[in-house]
Amino acid sequence: MATKSTPNQQGAAATTAVGADCERVNTILDQIIVGQEPNVEDEEYFVNHAEDCSPCFDSIDKQRIFVDFLNQYVGRKGVPTGLSDNILARVQSEKV
Repeated sequence: MATKSTPNQQGAAATTAVGADCERVNTILDQIIVGQEPNVEDEEYFVNHAEDCSPCFDSIDKQRIFVDFLNQYVGRKGVPTGLSDNILARVQSEKV
């Protein structure tokens, strides 16, 4: 008796393969966002997959917009001048 694959089985396998590809793209994107340089193989994979996968392309654009928003509106605030002197003075006064 021959084994037949149903459309649902084929669709599940395709979804799993696409999911793994998209997951690899997300991993590479996470590395790029935190400032790590991807290796040449990952970089080529990232670019090629993003060109062919509209959900990943949308996700990349959304993540880029989100990071830009955070950089613009949240940003890093500077340390107040004299903070280290104040801390040091308090520590020294506790010792006495």
